[in-house]
Amino acid sequence: MARNKAENHSRTEAPRGRTALRVLKAIALCVALSGAAWGYVRVRNYVETTLVYPRSIPEVRLANRPAWMSDALAGQIAASVRPAHISPATDGLLLQEVASRLSRNPWVRLVRQVRRLYVDSPGDTIEIDCEYRTPTALVASRGQYILVDGEGVRLPEQVPAAELPRLMFSADGRVIIRIIEGVAALPPYQPGEKWVGDDLQAGLDLAKLLYGRAVAEDVYRINVANFRGRRNARDPQIVLVTRYGTEVRWGEPVRQTFHAELSPVEKMERMARILKQYGRIDAGRPWIDIRLEKVLCPRDEDSMVQAMPGR
Repeated sequence: MARNKAENHSRTEAPRGRTALRVLKAIALCVALSGAAWGYVRVRNYVETTLVYPRSIPEVRLANRPAWMSDALAGQIAASVRPAHISPATDGLLLQEVASRLSRNPWVRLVRQVRRLYVDSPGDTIEIDCEYRTPTALVASRGQYILVDGEGVRLPEQVPAAELPRLMFSADGRVIIRIIEGVAALPPYQPGEKWVGDDLQAGLDLAKLLYGRAVAEDVYRINVANFRGRRNARDPQIVLVTRYGTEVRWGEPVRQTFHAELSPVEKMERMARILKQYGRIDAGRPWIDIRLEKVLCPRDEDSMVQAMPGR
């Protein structure tokens, strides 16, 4: 009888022990999960506040900034894409938005890369790497002078005649941008749009050829009014206008196939010889014509031809 009671008691205690063990395991699991959750929240808060979010709105830095770009223009481009609020360093949408804004900026020809850097805090700097449109010429149009790049794309700069020196000359007085006049087409309405016209492109090609050449330092303007002989088939297509208001009659566009006229290289060499001999590329005359074998000028033509043989 006593033995049966003991067996019944042990059978009752076994399920109770197993139940208690399960409860203890469940409690331990809850404690572990709660600790993990608490730890996750702490780590997440630490990452978000210390490792991901910058202390202030990111600054914008231009990588590979071209030598011609002024501090003012660089600051303008940076300000145009700087975010208005703080965002985590992992915010990829912000970089996409910056790239989109850059692609719509008339000064930007190509967006290469946009990325965030850790300078003093996470993501506190946005670095932009772009190819920019190089100012090549000022195109005269209805009393204004509009800046364009080498492809004829209008840039966000338009000045009256009184402000031309600011854009045309470097700090040491060298010519860095020339005027193209006589363009037939009106300018595009918005900066960033291309100014269509073969006459303008011919002027731009010549402006590129003359850029940085000491022999062309006296050349201020490139006149394309008679492009393709649209005014007079016998007159030169392109004329260089000097600082003295005199003319160097250049002739055919740089890209044209040369038959009767000298090549651009030969014309440049000829101007260099005239400059060396006379101190001015116009030889001190109202105009000179350098297109053909012999240099022509309005007075003392024979002596001029003898002094400056064509080759």
